[in-house]
Amino acid sequence: MKILPLFIPHLGCPFDCVYCNQHQITKISQLVISEISSQIENFCKFNKQREKEIAFFGGTFTGIPQEFQQQLLDLVKPFLDKQTGIRISTRPDAISNSTLNFLKANGVTTIELGIQSFADEVLSKSKRGYTSKIAEENCRKIQSHNFKLGVQLMPGLPGFSSATLNQTINTTIAIKPDFIRIYPTIVLGDTKLAELYRAKLYSPLSLDEAIDISVKITNEMQKHNIAIIKAGLHSDIAPEAIIAGPYHPTFGELVRAEIYYQKLLKSYDPEKTLAISPADVSLFKGFSGKMIAKIKTHFQISKISILIDKNTPKNQFDLLDEKNTKAW
Repeated sequence: MKILPLFIPHLGCPFDCVYCNQHQITKISQLVISEISSQIENFCKFNKQREKEIAFFGGTFTGIPQEFQQQLLDLVKPFLDKQTGIRISTRPDAISNSTLNFLKANGVTTIELGIQSFADEVLSKSKRGYTSKIAEENCRKIQSHNFKLGVQLMPGLPGFSSATLNQTINTTIAIKPDFIRIYPTIVLGDTKLAELYRAKLYSPLSLDEAIDISVKITNEMQKHNIAIIKAGLHSDIAPEAIIAGPYHPTFGELVRAEIYYQKLLKSYDPEKTLAISPADVSLFKGFSGKMIAKIKTHFQISKISILIDKNTPKNQFDLLDEKNTKAW
């Protein structure tokens, strides 16, 4: 699936959430309809034979006046076919049957909800303006209208704890969305969260905590065949926009590396050769060779017998009886 992300920062949002500064995240201050139209045309032209979606991200799409929603959706209509759909992101309290009927009639195929948490304590302290009950009900409403459902989660918001994390994981599994995005909370400038942080009324997750939490969410979702399509904010946020929190430009790779490492510890035998995919070499050698160092330290060895095997699938490994001459 190819996605064309089109950002409509803050449009339709009833207020600014404590953590949110969409303009800093997207670097977009205003929409230019002609530019959006050209992007859609070029994207569809160069991806004719691929399954794809044009995605409107960043604001509350269903909170925009319906006339403007229609204007945006009409830009995509000339290109809609069996391989082309529309994706939108919105708030869980901006969903109704009439809204869903309108979206369905205009070619929308996927709806992402910025749930953030299914724990009322977190939603209340983060000033989200809805309850977990509303969020869960509208997830199911979207599913009943035969849209693909995506859920965005934000561990580390005010009120976050291991109990609220478990509640969110369990509710998400019960709903069983088509996919999840994990965005550990980052403190951005010009937000209420930045004020709380400076007043020492809010403490963000550390990077290691955010990785461990994201690994837990990922492992639990994978047990129930729920895809994780993104972990961490994108890598081109201006450094000066980030006040605090577990931001890393390759956060998703750190999470993938930790999951891989945990699987490896359960079965690795230093007397055998470790066969890995070429796609996973970066997990071992990236981040200053942290993975290699951790394995050597844990097993108290000086070398890892390694085979880079194109037939080994990504995120998997094999242990071979014969020793290989190549070692790390």
